[in-house]
Amino acid sequence: MVSRTIILKAKDAECPITVGMDLGSETLAAIASVAPENIAIIADSTTARLWGEQVLSLIQKSGIPADIFTFPEGENNKHQKTVTNLQHALLEKHYGRKTLIVALGGGVVGDIAGFVAATYLRGVPYIQMPTTILAMVDSSVGGKVGIDTPYGKNTIGAFYLPRAVISDLQYLSKLPREHVINGLVEAIKKFMTSDASGLEVVKKINLDDPLATQDALMDVICRSIEIKTEVSMRDEREENERRILNFGHTIGHALELLSSYTIPHGYGVAYGILAESRISELLGILSAEDRAAVADYLMRFGISAEPIKKFSPADIIAATKGDKKVREKLPHYVLLESIGSISTKDGQFAHPVEDAVVEKALEALR
Repeated sequence: MVSRTIILKAKDAECPITVGMDLGSETLAAIASVAPENIAIIADSTTARLWGEQVLSLIQKSGIPADIFTFPEGENNKHQKTVTNLQHALLEKHYGRKTLIVALGGGVVGDIAGFVAATYLRGVPYIQMPTTILAMVDSSVGGKVGIDTPYGKNTIGAFYLPRAVISDLQYLSKLPREHVINGLVEAIKKFMTSDASGLEVVKKINLDDPLATQDALMDVICRSIEIKTEVSMRDEREENERRILNFGHTIGHALELLSSYTIPHGYGVAYGILAESRISELLGILSAEDRAAVADYLMRFGISAEPIKKFSPADIIAATKGDKKVREKLPHYVLLESIGSISTKDGQFAHPVEDAVVEKALEALR
């Protein structure tokens, strides 16, 4: 397989994002470009068990001292205590300003390791090495890092661009079907708002063995990265257009919070897509036919609105109030106009929606 590199150019820096199979030489080249004195690999407990020794062995070929630092797996551990523990571990080993942090894992690892990098000694460089589809298509791209609080998901964080992203498909070989679907939802989200033709490519991926359909998988990952990099370059600080990437996230984040993060992020976004497409229909923006087509498409992956019934509309709406997309006390929603495009009324990519409309949409799904 031929690798591909997509460049994200920010105001003051740029980040090459390489996608392919067996990217050992590309990983070492990315490390060499930083020229660090030492390397801290940050991984959760599961990723460290699956890939830690292999990646440590690879990185040691650079001749630069390296260690693995771990924390317990799961969104429930994406909080300040984990960040502080990792920072103290680095300080204890006297890691200095010329440290390179390598984020090895999924979205949680990328967010935590990136936030540690952004804050450790006022900022050290880091590289993303995503090991899940979700991280490859979305969370490793764009430089948003952060942690959760009792008030909401990703409510503390920073914009901090990695020096490089190395998306090596070999790390997807042990990904369970649920995690494959969980990650593909983030690609589906982008295609529903920006590239309807990508939805047909997603259908070609073998959910039980995605590497058996490498061409389709590579296409989906690269299309997703291209959409996110283009939007991120035009709106680096998420002031308007970049909010398009939050389709399904306002309701999705609320459901994750209410479930104490037992609902995986991708599934939360999928339930959010069902709810937010219903909101678009109620507002007369999306046709009933297209709204039904959205629901039918997600049903292909075994995703329905059934899990939403566990939570009352009032609780869901209350949980959205802590979302970072709230403006003037109203959560803002990306409103689907048709499959592949969104409403940009008044030049805005996300819009305030009254609680009564959100409640009606949630009741309809119940």
